[in-house]
Amino acid sequence: MRRLLVLLVDDDDALRATLHDALGALPVDVDVAASGREALTRLADGAYSVVVTDLVMRDVDGFAVLAESKRRLPNARVIMLTGHGSREVAVQAMQRGATYYIEKPVDLAEFRTKVQKCLDEHQKDVEYGELRARVERESGIRGIIGQDQKVVRLLETVRQIAPTNASVLLRGESGTGKELVARAIHELSPRRERPFVALNCGGLAEGTIESELFGHQKGSFTGAIADREGKFEYADGGTLFLDEVGEMPISTQIKLLRVLEEREVARLGSNKSRKVDVRVVAATNADLEARVKDGAFREDLYYRLKVVTLLLPALRERSGDIKLLVEHFLAHFTKLHGKDVESIDRDALVALVRHDWPGNVRELRNVVESMVVRARGNILTTSDLPPEIGTAPAVEHEGWEFLSGRTAEDVERNHIRVTLEHTGGNRLKAAQLMGISERTLYRKIKEYGL
Repeated sequence: MRRLLVLLVDDDDALRATLHDALGALPVDVDVAASGREALTRLADGAYSVVVTDLVMRDVDGFAVLAESKRRLPNARVIMLTGHGSREVAVQAMQRGATYYIEKPVDLAEFRTKVQKCLDEHQKDVEYGELRARVERESGIRGIIGQDQKVVRLLETVRQIAPTNASVLLRGESGTGKELVARAIHELSPRRERPFVALNCGGLAEGTIESELFGHQKGSFTGAIADREGKFEYADGGTLFLDEVGEMPISTQIKLLRVLEEREVARLGSNKSRKVDVRVVAATNADLEARVKDGAFREDLYYRLKVVTLLLPALRERSGDIKLLVEHFLAHFTKLHGKDVESIDRDALVALVRHDWPGNVRELRNVVESMVVRARGNILTTSDLPPEIGTAPAVEHEGWEFLSGRTAEDVERNHIRVTLEHTGGNRLKAAQLMGISERTLYRKIKEYGL
């Protein structure tokens, strides 16, 4: 495994040497800069995982080093050193993107611990980026973001079935990304050079949907002033995505079944059939089994469509992916709207993680866009959240006097206990709130007998 690189910036020679020696116990290589100006030069060339910088220096201050670090190395963590003990300075540093601040005189044990935490967080970001690049490289699936096992298994199945001609039924709540998965199936198939055509069957009247699907001849009904090919003809050789297929009228279902079985389509008003080669991917958020039982959906069509069934998880079932999705949408919308928004603060992210997301990924996407558009600074905060999201209630904790005379283990045990109580025992959310991995949290729970 390659050694990670830390940049240590301080114009105090003695302190710089002390901090350098303190990092000798960690599996890192350390570059040093004796001034803020030298640090800016090093940042232009170095691939640093962590930058430790003093705030007050003679030429270029720590805020300038922080800004350049975030600009050149978005995934790098920055630790700010300050001897001024000002809460306002600390808050300002965190708002500008610092991961931690440490007051002087520096506690070397705390220093090493925070550097190690930064290294761990950076490595997780790197591993996720490599995973996403590998998935996209191997599968060609773009835009589907997630590390949750439900998503990973979904992508594996998509890769397996995409090269076939099997009909696919996508099940899941509204907003879970069914059209995105349908497009991925098409793009990974031999049909990728032919059209991908989407039709939302919900709310369309019987005559309208049949004209859309099968086309019509001039004069076949009032308003048919010219011949028109339908979606099946247009998608010939490609893929037809039928969204909300459960809302399709029974009479149209009969005709659709015939087309799927005979691979021929006749336009409305015509007796001539045309051969078509179309793969159908259907999607629904309805209970099709119940609709079949009620006679609202044909059983034979149901089985014809569900040769392969894929279930898309709701966002609340994979809340561990919310941070990744937020970062993805944040990068997209800052560029789209020309906004200078760099990140989202912890409290706002916690509020997003705690929300139930009835509208799923689509709702999250719209919320992040709204926050970016309305942002008053370069960090999204709880004040940018729309009213329907609300803010996460603060975790109750004892005052700082509780920490006096307690061991680090006691403090950590209490912190984990309170956070687990706050999340109702949800270990995934607790790990996210504490900024540690689930594996580390499980180990700590066992170690402390919680």
